[in-house]
Amino acid sequence: MTRARIWQEVKPFLGLAIVVVVYAITRAVFGALADGRGLLTPSGSLDTTLAILGAATLALRAAVLVVVPFIAVYRLVMRLARSWIA
Repeated sequence: MTRARIWQEVKPFLGLAIVVVVYAITRAVFGALADGRGLLTPSGSLDTTLAILGAATLALRAAVLVVVPFIAVYRLVMRLARSWIA
């Protein structure tokens, strides 16, 4: 296989891989910053930075667990269908 052929095969899944990597980084940062404490500060106010990071982590988790596999399977099935039709 040539580099061009490998890139052609990998290119449709590159965006999905980037979403997974961004999720992994966001989760690691959130875990490091949260460090076992909640979103509320001891005075009772909301820690907005941690809340925004937590919301981003939750949204990315939903995307990684639901959307990314759906798109990946769809692209694989369509690739197989195109090869069978051609």
